[in-house]
Order: sequence, then structure tokens, then C-alpha cells
Amino acid sequence: MALDAFQDIFCRMIASSDYRARLIDNPEAEFDQHDLDAREKRRLTAMASHPGMRINTAIHRANRLTPLDQTLPLTCFLLGSRLGALLDRYWHCNPTENLQLPAECARFADFIVGELHSGRLVDPFVGEVLAFERACTELRFFSAEELASRTETQPRLPAKVRVLHFQHDPEPLLEALSELKPPPENLAEGDFHLAVDARSDEAVFRLLDPVAAAALLGSRNAL
Repeated sequence: MALDAFQDIFCRMIASSDYRARLIDNPEAEFDQHDLDAREKRRLTAMASHPGMRINTAIHRANRLTPLDQTLPLTCFLLGSRLGALLDRYWHCNPTENLQLPAECARFADFIVGELHSGRLVDPFVGEVLAFERACTELRFFSAEELASRTETQPRLPAKVRVLHFQHDPEPLLEALSELKPPPENLAEGDFHLAVDARSDEAVFRLLDPVAAAALLGSRNAL
């Protein structure tokens, strides 16, 4: 029995309803890519058609969605009805699970950034809200020593402090999303900087004026 191939197909059937549908419609096209005997093919075909597989897929997706809901709730809310199709593409491109919260947050964030850059996703707020939640997740889950070793962090700031750039006023934007409301109309646009200080048990958020932002980004001793 080609156990590895059998298990791989079974896992893919659970993870992807589209793959399962292709297997049901044309099993030989899928099986030809693997070293399977006749009994294995019969068993996999029967499992693919079993109604319980839909439940397995729903549970699988709920498990994969949980880390994103816990680390990027505002982004997920902002994406709204677009989230389902984005998750389908994301899970298709990333079939391997990683239920560690910061790792899955970073991987999905990279995927969304790619969607924004490609033009497949167009939204004036997603990029800055995503960057905010990704930074908050990193500050929450990584120690100061771990953050200091990450080359992408802002080098002039203490490891547990970030200054995030917004093109829209972050206070009403984040407040509305936290209350599960859409972004307010006519949000002020410009260069806004929000400091996130996680050096104590509770993170402190502060909107900076241009002088304070320049001073904070320019000197490690500004705080």
C-alpha cells in the first residue's frame, strides 16, 4: 500500500472541496499522479463521495480560520464578503497548516499584501489595518530579545515599540472596526503615525504629531 500517497490524497480531500469534486468527476486523472493500487483507489473514491466529508472540510476550515480570527479580526471584518474567496485562494496556495498564531498571521498577511500589490484586491484601508494587527501580534507573542533579532523591525526604536504609518486617521478607523462597524465616511487623509508601546503588560497606543513621530523614529532615547 502506498501509504504516503493515500494519506496525501485523503488530507487534500478534506482541505479542499474543489479538489474533492475533481476527484469525484475524474478520479483517474488524480490517481495517475500517484502509485496507488485498485483497492486504495476504490476506498478514496468512496470517501470522496461520502456526505461526511463536507463536515470534515467545515471543521478543517474552522480550525484554520481560528488563528486568523484571533490575530487579524479587524482585517477579517474589513474584508467582509471577500474573505471567503481570499481564504480559498490562500488555503489552495498554502495547503500545509500552521496553527501557531504569529506564524499563521504573518503568512496570511504576506498573502494579502501580495493580493493588494497584484491588484486582485482593492481596498483603501486593508493594508494599514493589516500592518497594525500584524505588528500588534508580533509585539504580543515575541519577546524583546526575539523582536530585536528580527531584521524587519524598526532599528531605532525599543524592541517592544512600533510606529505605524496610516494614510487615514487611525483613531476613528480602528474604533469603528473594533465595534464591527464599517470605516466612517470622509475619514481624514494624510500622514498619520500611531505609536504602539508594548513594554508593559497592557499595550499603549498614542497618535503622534509630525514632530513627535520624527523624534521617535530618529532617536532610540525618544521614549
